[in-house]
Amino acid sequence: MEVKPLHVLLTNDDGHAAPGIKAMRKALRAHGHRVNMIAPSDEQSAASMSTTMVRVMGLQRIDDDGWHLDARPADTVMVALRRLLENDPPDLVVSGINFGPNLGLGLHASGTVAAAAVGMLHGLPAIAVSAGMLFEESRENPRLFPSTLKVLEPAAEFTCEVIRNLSETGNTESRLLPPGLMLNINYPPLPPEHIRGVSFTPVSRGSMIEMVYEVCGDTGRVTPSFLPGVDPAAPEREDGDIRAHLEGYITISPVRPDWNPPETETSEIRKRLADVLSWR
Repeated sequence: MEVKPLHVLLTNDDGHAAPGIKAMRKALRAHGHRVNMIAPSDEQSAASMSTTMVRVMGLQRIDDDGWHLDARPADTVMVALRRLLENDPPDLVVSGINFGPNLGLGLHASGTVAAAAVGMLHGLPAIAVSAGMLFEESRENPRLFPSTLKVLEPAAEFTCEVIRNLSETGNTESRLLPPGLMLNINYPPLPPEHIRGVSFTPVSRGSMIEMVYEVCGDTGRVTPSFLPGVDPAAPEREDGDIRAHLEGYITISPVRPDWNPPETETSEIRKRLADVLSWR
């Protein structure tokens, strides 16, 4: 089956100049895809799906098919779909490569995942891509994370292979993914010979990274910092994508952002609220 090149909307939350988005843009182009990049002007990590509503956003053209926007990751996708590419809609939204993992409960805060989710909520197939970090490299000064930098190109190539597989096996309606479902990919910060394989795994219920806070009694200022949310030496205590990532697997997790739990989980609450629900 001959796979036609796709029109890809590429964004991230690390900013348009980040090495991850550059690696992804280069790989997508090398595989023949047409890429429009609209990314934040600067880093917007942990912005989740926040949007800009009360100020003017600066938009600057980088080249023929690239812009950066002084706004949040979610803004970049909405501005692209509702204005810049309004008459030339993409076939796929790719968000990343994020510099750092997006696993477990971290998906709720991730600007990378949120940008892909905005594309999905607009009816488009979407993929979020992240590269992991080694905990020991986070203790170095300066913190350069050389292992993460080394896997950006392999992670981009792997993503292109995922896209090729989806294109070759799409249904009769030529959909890359089912409506309302996106993929979250995390590539471990390991050389090829140490990667154990690819794991199609659910999202963990735990956290890869925990936030901690120091409060200054004199000034009242609060300083955030990070700690591992799981013991990397005992990944068997965690499930899903975190465990697989720490064990050296590339993870692919299907994600369906949905506020509505299944009826099997809500029927008891409905019964307990019977008096309220019968009001008037």
